[in-house]
Amino acid sequence: MPRHRQKQEKKHRESEIPVGSFSDIAFLLIIYFMVATTLVKVKSITADLPTGQKQPQAQLDKTPTVNLRGSEVYFNDNKLTLDELNKRLDALDLSDKPGDKRVVMLESSDETPYELYFKTLAAISANGGVVALVEEEAKK
Repeated sequence: MPRHRQKQEKKHRESEIPVGSFSDIAFLLIIYFMVATTLVKVKSITADLPTGQKQPQAQLDKTPTVNLRGSEVYFNDNKLTLDELNKRLDALDLSDKPGDKRVVMLESSDETPYELYFKTLAAISANGGVVALVEEEAKK
């Protein structure tokens, strides 16, 4: 009879799953992913948004305006490149002015490429400006 019991014990032992090393494997995987993962810093724009209150017409006339028409950039109705726009915005010293004097109006047509829109928005923010978006009313 002892042989019969040995066969049953062997069968019983073979069906067990060894779980003793699972915690070690999990720990090693965690260490591997911590070492192998690269952290990427996402580039973003920090922009202060204006209050949204309407200003008197006299104030609107003094507000610098950037128009994006297709792939062309206009600053106060003067056609410029992005580098020239950066120089003009830098000359305004917007970061030294109070909040309501830092507003730059940004108008864009439907044909404007997103990259140009993003670069213009970044230029205004980088020079201390607060972006006010001009949106056309939907045509009925």
